[in-house]
Amino acid sequence: MIQKIPTKIFNILKFIIINLIVLVFIFIFLEGVSSIIYFFHDIASTKFVAERLHTKHDDQLGWINIPNIYIKDMYGPGVYLKINSLGFRNNEDFSIGIPRGKIRIICSGDSFTLGYGVSNESTWCQQLTRIDDSLETVNMGQGGYGLDQSYLWYKRDGIKLDHDIHIIALITVDFFRMQSDKFLGYGKPVLEVEDGVLLTKGIPVPNPSFLRIWLLRKQWKLMELNSVKLMKRLIPYKKYDSAEKNSQQRANKTRQIVLKIFADLQQINLQKNSTLVLVYLPTEKSIYNKATKAWREFLHDEALKHNLLLVDLHDELFKLPSHEVEKFFIQKDNTDYLFASGHYNEEGNAYIANILFKKLLSIPEISDKIHKKKS
Repeated sequence: MIQKIPTKIFNILKFIIINLIVLVFIFIFLEGVSSIIYFFHDIASTKFVAERLHTKHDDQLGWINIPNIYIKDMYGPGVYLKINSLGFRNNEDFSIGIPRGKIRIICSGDSFTLGYGVSNESTWCQQLTRIDDSLETVNMGQGGYGLDQSYLWYKRDGIKLDHDIHIIALITVDFFRMQSDKFLGYGKPVLEVEDGVLLTKGIPVPNPSFLRIWLLRKQWKLMELNSVKLMKRLIPYKKYDSAEKNSQQRANKTRQIVLKIFADLQQINLQKNSTLVLVYLPTEKSIYNKATKAWREFLHDEALKHNLLLVDLHDELFKLPSHEVEKFFIQKDNTDYLFASGHYNEEGNAYIANILFKKLLSIPEISDKIHKKKS
């Protein structure tokens, strides 16, 4: 026979259980409120893309520098950015012809070429002129650009200037940017190869509203909400075994486009009496990146096949101890700008300029051109 729990004990247990339930609900409530508070705090404090201060929409390229703009404290106190009348990051304008006794180099690339985080005179492109004052460098770097946009910008505006050397500076992510028609919500053109011909698609590039850009920039924060994480675990989704295959297909397609770009640039520079040089820039994480390894192998193989001049600076940087490598890059705690961390600081830009100049001089075609201009 089951004994009946005394009323007093029953009431005590009931009281304890009810209070435990209440405490659990209070905890759930506080946890939820805290999550929401952190969510809105993160949204409010999300750092902005610095390029929005010095670029405008361009229906052929996506975005382009605003000519003649000067921002005194672009990347911090006294760290300025100046764009000349041609839309390039230079303190001076350029004549179409090359000044007598000068060797003009056009530097095409992304934010690592633009010099994200440092002043105009501290970019590696400009610091080449400190090493040799016979050089005149045109900085056609732009934040967020892939190889496709760098190529299209050079074809539209760069070839208007006579030049002796054209540097196409690349980092690994530039190849992946080519695979999308957007960058952080901003539209961009895409290149495709059809019947062996390189075509530009997505022109004119639509000009997105500020609200759309803002929402796209914040949507990743939604993925960090615990409720969203829980739903993703509870709701089954189809796993695609072909993901790796699709990734490989995209990579192969991108490589076809890259080779078409290089071939066209070779032809253009030949007509301009200019020497094309591909420069593969290292990033702080390159040494750990499998994609970088694959692209390095691809570039080296194709450079040999197609007689392309390739300067790969990865080995030069990463033969150094890790603590030596770190000092060349802007660290996260030293910047208020989204994506500034990981870019070259002043010392890093100087290091890249010095080893790049030595590499350029080791190329007979470049060395002969420089010595001929100086004589």
